[in-house]
Amino acid sequence: MTIASLVAVVLALSGALDAATSQLVADLGSVSAALLAAATFAWTGWRQRGDERRWRWWMVVALASFAAAHGSWTWYRSIDPMHFPNAANALYLGLPLCSFLALIVLTREDHGVFGEHDVAPSRVVVVLDGLIIAGSVLALSWKIAFSLVTEEDTTRASRLLVEASYTLAHLVLIIIAVLLSFALYGTLRSPLGWLVVGLLGIEFSDAVWLYALAHDTTAPLAVDAGYVVAPVLLLFAAPARRRRQWHIASRTPLLFVPYVPFAAVLGWTLYTTVATGDPHVGEVYALVGVALLVAVRQLLTLQQLHAARRQLSHQASHDPLTGATTRNVLLLHLGRALSQDHHPRRLGLLYADLDDFKEVNDALGHEAGDTVLRTVVDRVRSCIRRTDTLARMGGDEFVILLDPAPDDPHAFGRRVQQAFSQPVHVNGSSCAVSASLGYVELGNNASPEEAVARADDAMYQAKAAGRSGIRINP
Repeated sequence: MTIASLVAVVLALSGALDAATSQLVADLGSVSAALLAAATFAWTGWRQRGDERRWRWWMVVALASFAAAHGSWTWYRSIDPMHFPNAANALYLGLPLCSFLALIVLTREDHGVFGEHDVAPSRVVVVLDGLIIAGSVLALSWKIAFSLVTEEDTTRASRLLVEASYTLAHLVLIIIAVLLSFALYGTLRSPLGWLVVGLLGIEFSDAVWLYALAHDTTAPLAVDAGYVVAPVLLLFAAPARRRRQWHIASRTPLLFVPYVPFAAVLGWTLYTTVATGDPHVGEVYALVGVALLVAVRQLLTLQQLHAARRQLSHQASHDPLTGATTRNVLLLHLGRALSQDHHPRRLGLLYADLDDFKEVNDALGHEAGDTVLRTVVDRVRSCIRRTDTLARMGGDEFVILLDPAPDDPHAFGRRVQQAFSQPVHVNGSSCAVSASLGYVELGNNASPEEAVARADDAMYQAKAAGRSGIRINP
């Protein structure tokens, strides 16, 4: 296929054929290359599963849309070169649209798989960055690319806008692909690399066509080289394997990338306004559009930072295995409750320790032990009130701050013991545990550490008297 595409390019550019035949050879080479690339993506996608299949099938639709559009254009150009079918217009846009969906699916699995303290930019933010960069490029080239819009030749103006939409769509897609690749992997990795290179070939041909149309000149035959070679380059992405490498450089520079072209647009608009005294309306509209994208991008970034801050705060105050609060948080809540002299109330503290939990780990493994801990904590959490605090003190020891203290500590202790003693099903087998409980009632003159120590002593008294017991001290 690569050789056939090169032959088509050489024949089209060699001058050995007349112009019409060279054009036909190049067009047929583009259609054939796109169809073969679509077939390759379909074959490799059929042998995959999940997202690996889905992104390849989106590329099948993208390349089939391009082949249908180019085939339609080839047919109409051989009959009436001045007629450009509306169906082809829509089908050409299918390539960047479906390629974008393939790109999102391709990176969906890898997004979020990072180190403990590393956070990737949101894909929505990356897409906005691509739009900001592309919009900035559009604003900077407004006078060149859209000079015909103000002219009376409305036919050429409409063709210019259509061709510009292809060029801009492919440019946005290329920028997004590069940004996503560096955001996820720190480099341009396969198959994203092949997708970018192939799209660059199409972008080259689109840009040449746009330039020729804007200056009312005939595009050279070399413009079709990108349309012939690009599908072949895209084809290499189909069998490419993703090789993950999560230990990469900092992504901090990516935060500033979109502001560079935006600053250039802002500076250019201010310069032309001062120099001419009358800013171009199109440039102002483009600048306003880019500024709105920047504002949305900032809001989303702030939202992501706020969510990350909340997540870090939750991780710092909660046990990662069971979701119970940590010892420090318990002491903080306990200290606040004991210091409220203007609202004195009875407080209770229940200390729980699982009996013979080591035997569970030894017999079934630590993974099964973790399952038991998570299950019993969920059950105990259903026994307490919203005003109570359940904390994991470490290992298989837990403390419940009861605010206010229950009227019948014995009844409450029995409910907690029942929650601990219910069998837990792990890997097809049933595992039962029990807990020794120590309960103390607190006054406002105690310190948090002393209160926990008293409850701990009560628990050890219960454990010494016999497993699965409860000791209530005044």
